[in-house]
Parts: sequence; structure tokens; C-alpha cells
Amino acid sequence: MASRILSDHRRAARAALAGLACLGLGGCAQQPLLQRAIAARGGPLTGVVMRATARLYRAMPGEWRYTRTFLAPDYYAWQVETSSGVDTHLFDGDATRSFVDGGEVGRDTDPAAPLRSQARWTAVSLLDALGAPGVTLYPLLPGELPAGTREGLLATWPDGAAYRLGFDTDAQLVWMRGPLDLSPLANGTAEVRFSAVQRSGDFLLPHAAAYEIDGYRLADETLVAVCPDPPELTPQSFAQPDALPPCPLPGAARP
Repeated sequence: MASRILSDHRRAARAALAGLACLGLGGCAQQPLLQRAIAARGGPLTGVVMRATARLYRAMPGEWRYTRTFLAPDYYAWQVETSSGVDTHLFDGDATRSFVDGGEVGRDTDPAAPLRSQARWTAVSLLDALGAPGVTLYPLLPGELPAGTREGLLATWPDGAAYRLGFDTDAQLVWMRGPLDLSPLANGTAEVRFSAVQRSGDFLLPHAAAYEIDGYRLADETLVAVCPDPPELTPQSFAQPDALPPCPLPGAARP
């Protein structure tokens, strides 16, 4: 009960701050799209743990189960459940590392390592990184917007990577397009449709995503548990697989 009351107070505080910002700027409609989208989502989101199931249609088709963990600015982990255990891939801000059964089996400092691309993709989809120094934002023209979107942004990073994002009438992210390296599964221009927006803690987040890469259907992802901003998630969490915080399924107690 106490945690629910605290969460309600936090949600009310976020709403109040968003309302004051709207008053100060003469109404939310006049705020830049990025600010409106972050406010509609529930405010800034520093880190998140997402447990997912996915139906993969290419490369290695079938049902997949995995956990993706992100911490700003670009710490990232992907833990894939296999028949023999859990394979973990970490980007600790310096190198990408791979682990099997907790033992390190590979290390890569290449700036083009696939996991870094996945970390960038996740950072873009969570929106806050779009306000980072060096990132340029331009509105998408009406003719550039896909069906189901009302307005959009073109975000270009200093290294030239460009991402297009489309938002609905509630300023929720529903579409995204940009470079994504999921090697050895796929590598190219990815396009995703987000849907099934649900509340996770203080945030409204999409719980379903349909992915295409270079025009081919790749995967349908469903989030089964989302833990926004867990207090135990720190840069040190990405040192080893067992340092990553858990994200219990709904209704399950935290260990």
C-alpha cells in the first residue's frame, strides 16, 4: 500500500510539473514535439529493464525469450534464454563483451560492433537521447509521415546516423526507422511499429513492436515485464551478467 501511495504521489508530481511547463509556454501545443512526447510518456526515463518474447521470422525463426537492459547514455545488455542457459551480451561504455553461462567468451572494442548499434537504437526509441549535444532534430514533412502518425522527427547523430520517428495524436511514439545491426540475424535499415501502450510504473510505454529490416518482416516483440528506472541499475551493473538487476513478471515478488 505504501509503495502504491508513493507511486501515486510521484505520478501526480510529474503531472503537475508538466502542467506548469505548459502554462509557462502558453500551452502544450506550443512545446517542441520531443518535450511533449517525453511528457506524454511520463517524464524523463534514465534506464529500463525489459523482458520480452518474440516471434522471429528470418535467420533463426521461432520463439525467443530475452531481457534487454538500458541505462543512459548508452549502457546496454541483451540476455537471450537458450536451451542450455542464458547468453549475455554487454556494452559497458567501453567494449562489447559476450558471456556463456557467466563466463566471458568474447570482447570487441570496434565502434561498429553490432551491440553498440542496438544500444543506440534503444536510446533513440526511449527519446531522452534525442536531446543530447550534437544531435540535430528537424520535423518530418507531412509527405514523410507514414499512416497512423500525426507528426514526426528526423534525428541525426554527429556520426551521420539518422533516425525517423513518428508520433500519434497523443504524442506517443508509434513508428521508427533507422540503422540497426542485429548480426548475425539481420543488419540494415529497420522499421518498427510500436503498439499496445500500457502503464509501467509512472510511464506509458509500448509493449508490442513489429520489426522489418530492409523491407523484410523480421520479428514481432511483446514485452512481458518492464521495470523503469530500477534503483539498483548503475553503470557497474554492466560489468558482469550477474550484476544486472532482475525484472520480475507482473505479480511476482522481487527477489
